[in-house]
Amino acid sequence: MTRTMIFCEVQNALAEPGCAVCRLVAKATERYLDGLLWEGVNDPGVRPQIRRAHGFCHDHAWMLARPGASLGVAILTHDVLQSLLAEMKESRFQALPTWSLRRVQESLDRDQPARATADLVARLTPQAQCPACVQARRMEEVYLDTLLDHLVGKESLLAAYQASDGLCLPHFRQALARLRGEKVFDALVTAQRTIWQRLADQLSEMIRKSDYRFHDEEWGEESGAWLRALAALTGPQREKTW
Repeated sequence: MTRTMIFCEVQNALAEPGCAVCRLVAKATERYLDGLLWEGVNDPGVRPQIRRAHGFCHDHAWMLARPGASLGVAILTHDVLQSLLAEMKESRFQALPTWSLRRVQESLDRDQPARATADLVARLTPQAQCPACVQARRMEEVYLDTLLDHLVGKESLLAAYQASDGLCLPHFRQALARLRGEKVFDALVTAQRTIWQRLADQLSEMIRKSDYRFHDEEWGEESGAWLRALAALTGPQREKTW
């Protein structure tokens, strides 16, 4: 994907509701999973990565549950399960001496990991990150850097950003950690403060109109402010795929 295409993606996403980076990363992750299911299932360079990660994290695993994906998912999960079964084949319960201090400690505290099963626990622990998480994080950085590089100056995205819902709190923190220039800092923080103040004012109006004394007043854009506030602080709600 070219820099121009990425710029256009960011620009278009700013015109949509919610955090633009959340929206873009979600779409990029969908594209990655589509490519994996339809083109990468039998890629010899991909399968070892998935085996080392023991599949995918919970959210990305369930994003694979989509129409037409059953065979691809079956191939990927069969491969992972075969790998796990191989790890379990030679495992043994490594009993501690009856009167060892460790055994006494473990008997008194079930939250303490059992040494007798530590080897198998280690074997069943992923040795790599979820591949979809790695891809999502990479694209997250690309989109944040594109936004910061074009926020001010030529082809400025500042006006589009000011008219948008801004970044969610997690992505705003990430953006602050990645920017280097004072001019971009001032523009980003000023715009984000204005956006969040607008949202806070809508919440105030929602709270006011919830009072019985004002229940006859018509509701406007403040009616959905509580949902936008949740998204602003944490990112968008994850949709179930099953």
